Amino acid sequence: MNRTASFLAAQPARSLPQLIKSTLVGLGMIMGLGQFAVAADAAANKHPTIRAMSGAEPIGRLDPKTTALLVIDFQNEYFTGRMPIPDGMKALDNTQRLIKFADKEHIQVIHVQHIAPEDAAVFATNGKTVDFQRLMKPRPQDKLVQKTSVSVFASTDLDAQLKQVGVKTLIITGLMTHACVAGAARDAAPLGYDVVVASDATATRAITRADGRSVTKDELQNSALAEIEDTFGSVLSTAQIIALPVN
Repeated sequence: MNRTASFLAAQPARSLPQLIKSTLVGLGMIMGLGQFAVAADAAANKHPTIRAMSGAEPIGRLDPKTTALLVIDFQNEYFTGRMPIPDGMKALDNTQRLIKFADKEHIQVIHVQHIAPEDAAVFATNGKTVDFQRLMKPRPQDKLVQKTSVSVFASTDLDAQLKQVGVKTLIITGLMTHACVAGAARDAAPLGYDVVVASDATATRAITRADGRSVTKDELQNSALAEIEDTFGSVLSTAQIIALPVN
């Protein structure tokens, strides 16, 4: 038996792509066959995202001059109002970490506030739940955009504001993931922005549908993030975003 055959025989049972990659590593050939390794990874993933199939990679760096942090709807409606979000404080805490990161790197922070007509069921302008949560009030140096639609781009001139100052990358945090966060990501991508959604700086709530079936908050959160990562942008944790090179 030759040396290669002996090496293969000694390996534990694994899938063919894993075995091939392991063998190439053992022979010191993997660096010279990078394209083959990528093909093996693709074969092992039976459900790749559309972005992955198209060759898109997660964002690898941030340019502070062309990046903005979009902080969406941290308002009382989601904390003391009719739509309490169990993981709202966790998302708020992680957004505060990203705001500190943005301040350190001189990245613009933009707060988004949803408003509705007086006496509306939620976010009524004559109520208290439309106000920002006390720990997430915009500061003098932050920008504030008020919207009346799910996506901030649909009812504001945010796109024009961002393009005027040369913003190309949006880091998005906020509430709710499946609604206003996903809406912003969905609209930002075709407008030409590189989208990065902070997975643990977003959150949503459970929903019971008209037919009586319920979707848990975690199911809805995971589905919304998967939708974003499939077609609209990168989904990274707060720690991963903070660890990105900035230059």
